[in-house]
Amino acid sequence: MLATLFDAQRGEPVPFPASLTARYGGPLAFEREGRPRVIANFVSTIDGVTSFAIPGKADAGRVSAGLPADRFVLGLLRAVADAVVVGAGTLREEGRHVWTPAHVFPDAAADFDAVRRGRRPAPTVFVTASGDIDLTAPVFVSGDEVLILTTDAGAQRLARVPRHVRVISAGPSRLVASDIVRVVHDETGAELILTEGGPTLLGEFVRARALDELFLTIAPQLAGRSERERRLALVEGAAFAPEEAPWWRLLSVKKADEYLFLRFAYARTR
Repeated sequence: MLATLFDAQRGEPVPFPASLTARYGGPLAFEREGRPRVIANFVSTIDGVTSFAIPGKADAGRVSAGLPADRFVLGLLRAVADAVVVGAGTLREEGRHVWTPAHVFPDAAADFDAVRRGRRPAPTVFVTASGDIDLTAPVFVSGDEVLILTTDAGAQRLARVPRHVRVISAGPSRLVASDIVRVVHDETGAELILTEGGPTLLGEFVRARALDELFLTIAPQLAGRSERERRLALVEGAAFAPEEAPWWRLLSVKKADEYLFLRFAYARTR
């Protein structure tokens, strides 16, 4: 399904069924550094738009056009991750979604299950400062483990949740990336944490230098922006001067149809 054009990944390959390796165009490996590793998966247009920001058309699927290869990579990363972290804004935009591998790419459900054999399903962790969460969304009634990471005020607002949902307060202040990683690791034991957005949450991780890898699908379209239609970019809520902007190391380039699948690692020194 994916053709590998360049591969400089490091680390130990994840044990995969041969069918997944074939679909992905080779192995998938991660470096282990004795601490939780945070990876992100996004899709954007050529000009960096991650959402058309139009009511009813704001989900990432409008950018990817539902490309099977993009959905497969997302499912694969969910299958290998120990926890999936999602911002409240993404939940509001994609309220019918369930953050499991099979939900996004059911054709490989059996292979995803094989990857996770002997491990519990990866919990979904929602991050919200206000606690403004729709508890009737399917993800909260599926019975799967869900954590809501919030502030003291948000926890008060979420005083009543389903039994399988845990609300955890990180304190009175706004949530920062170090708190998110620490709490997710402490509460779930996660060593590989996947975040799928949105761009504001990603901006928090990038600003704190807490994001280790970025998997980025480039869709072959231009969305544009205007004063009236601002539209979200890949990183929101964080802006850097040239001398402070973080640099990244290219790990792999893959291709499916006219889409590019890029993988970067944060270059802590350059």
